[in-house]
Amino acid sequence: MIPLPLSPRETARRRLLDALRREGPMARVEIGQHLGMSPASVSDLTASLLDEGILVAEETADQGSGLIRGRPKTRLYFAETLGSVIGVWTGFNRIELRLVDSAGRNRASRHVERPLRNLGAEELMDVLAGTITAFAEETGARDVKAVGLACQGYVDTKDGIVAWSPVLGARDLPLASGLGDRLGKPVLIENDASAMAFAITQRNSDLRSGRTACLMIGDGVGLGFLIQGELYRGARFGGSEFGHVRLRRSGPQCRCGGRGCIEAYLADYALHRDAQLIDHRPAPTLLLPSEGAMGAIVAQARAGDPALLNLFQAAGEVLGDAVGILIQTLEPDHIVICGPGTRAMDLLRPSFEAALDSQTIPELRALAAIHVVESSMDLLTEGVVMQALRELDLDLARLKAA
Repeated sequence: MIPLPLSPRETARRRLLDALRREGPMARVEIGQHLGMSPASVSDLTASLLDEGILVAEETADQGSGLIRGRPKTRLYFAETLGSVIGVWTGFNRIELRLVDSAGRNRASRHVERPLRNLGAEELMDVLAGTITAFAEETGARDVKAVGLACQGYVDTKDGIVAWSPVLGARDLPLASGLGDRLGKPVLIENDASAMAFAITQRNSDLRSGRTACLMIGDGVGLGFLIQGELYRGARFGGSEFGHVRLRRSGPQCRCGGRGCIEAYLADYALHRDAQLIDHRPAPTLLLPSEGAMGAIVAQARAGDPALLNLFQAAGEVLGDAVGILIQTLEPDHIVICGPGTRAMDLLRPSFEAALDSQTIPELRALAAIHVVESSMDLLTEGVVMQALRELDLDLARLKAA
């Protein structure tokens, strides 16, 4: 059933709720300035939202300079009693979970080690549903309204299908409907790089202006692209598989089955694999190394190991090539390099900057501001939780029947 379009008043409520969700608690005057609404309109809308228990008010002192106390401001924010949302990320044989209340406050998180790659579609969805249910019960989560799930690979967000993922064995997996049926709740799914990009831009309002490309490096390499703070969607409402753009035809093996992809040089598994092959070290036994294993490689390189320094130099050149491609194809205002792989940015930076300067048209290079955001995988669950809350806000925007 296609939902009815919002009325003008409901659209205004939606805009107001979306502003509070993005910007955090604000006073009425700030809401009006942010949305370009008159004080009367803001007062009218917020009064009904307060009466319905959707928003709550908090009076805070506005401290000015000197001894005179500023006039108190009443900030409005979401009530925490409207239900909760669970965010999930599926990595290689591991699951991350986060519980957030309706005000966006983090209530609990869990890390679960569980083999996933060799499971068939039905068994995989049974395992995920069971893990989510157990997490909700253990944390005492009541009235869970929705689940947001971030997954590596190509995700069709419109139909809720994971077409392909390097960490899951099943293809064309109807994950949203399968989990939704098992849990009895709506399930939103997202590519993990897009989820991280969304979380990062929600934290920094400057990145919600213009075009922002977030290049995530870590377990793999992914790209989240946003225009005016909203994720760009392709024909199947998916994101970009930028990490599987091939740079060199005869390059190293990639998890997608091809060779020479950007990911095959930059991802943790690629760096770990190549590091183990240097100086006849033991062959890698894990498809994806732990954070401790990657930290040890980075520490050895910082200590001056020449072979490992060369490895990171080569990876930095690929990173420069990749960012140059983004600049010259998308012309973004901002490029954010994020993810666990930024742990070694000091080792990557010299060759990265040299490659970027030599391979990028200077006039285009000057248009893009490059940011490095040190970020953990927690941002993946944060990103899908925030998206799920925004979807729930759409229901809150609708006026109750008389």
